[in-house]
Amino acid sequence: MALPGQPSPSPRTEPLVSVVIATHNRPAALREALRSVLGQTVEDWEAIVVGDACRPDTAATVAAFGDGRVSYIDLPVNFGEQSGPNNIGFARARGRFVAILNHDDIWFPDHLAATTGWAEATGADVVIARGAVVRPRSDAGGEIRTAIFGAGKHGFYDPVITAGFGSAQLVRRTALERLGGWRPASRCFCESSQDWLFRAWRKGAIIATMPHLTVLKLHSGERRGSYVQDDAQEQKDLVDAMAAPDALRVKILDGAAEPDRIRSLTYFRRRFLATLGIHPRARTFRRGYARGGFLAMLREVRGLSPLPEREPEPKEMLSRYRAGSEDD
Repeated sequence: MALPGQPSPSPRTEPLVSVVIATHNRPAALREALRSVLGQTVEDWEAIVVGDACRPDTAATVAAFGDGRVSYIDLPVNFGEQSGPNNIGFARARGRFVAILNHDDIWFPDHLAATTGWAEATGADVVIARGAVVRPRSDAGGEIRTAIFGAGKHGFYDPVITAGFGSAQLVRRTALERLGGWRPASRCFCESSQDWLFRAWRKGAIIATMPHLTVLKLHSGERRGSYVQDDAQEQKDLVDAMAAPDALRVKILDGAAEPDRIRSLTYFRRRFLATLGIHPRARTFRRGYARGGFLAMLREVRGLSPLPEREPEPKEMLSRYRAGSEDD
């Protein structure tokens, strides 16, 4: 309570959306992701950038924007994949909604306006925006080739046909307590983002799919050495092109491949297995990878060292910290 003659203290305002961005040593890509956040038509947001034991240039990239809505926390030990940093971001989020943005993906300027509006219109716990996976170009002047994701059935998530990658997900913060965070990739047979959606669906979450293209996914696992080179020219060109968003959407959709058709018998068989708790996407991954094998493949393509198979002993930790102190 304020004393007589003194102004009342301002309440701690909660933003409409908390944007969680996990990152690891790709400051050029992160810069373009943040540019796409700052370009949103909705301005009532906070962005929580969670570094997975990053170099100092990541902190400098965030600070260079000079925007109080953007905060940065760096984890002292490398988790090695997105689930850990995302869960830290979820815990720190204050917004009515929480949106995920991978550091190598970008949003159209109306992404937050569209997804929050769709959540309010449908009453959904989770909204999946329509997105496009942008394939690597064979040359600088080549046509954009894409694959569209995020389609549902009758406007809602279907475990057989819906792929809702992290950058397309928006969830009510109050629902996160019930739905929980992301599981570590080592415990998943498919991507952590798809594993989370499937578990949310199994828990009875209302997951709406939005028929509006607002997300571009530039998969680092399709770009060899992406974490070594940190070349974000593709992202920069696309963010620049969002000055005319609908013209860019036309170009993206013109380059989209036709979606795969699923036969009715195959669909009903997969849907039945989904009701038993077997994710259709996980079944495909099991045929190609052991548990955690997909992540190992991605790290090799990206140019990252393999994750350790076990936690280090005290002597190994001491050696690591000594080596780190000698580099400072």
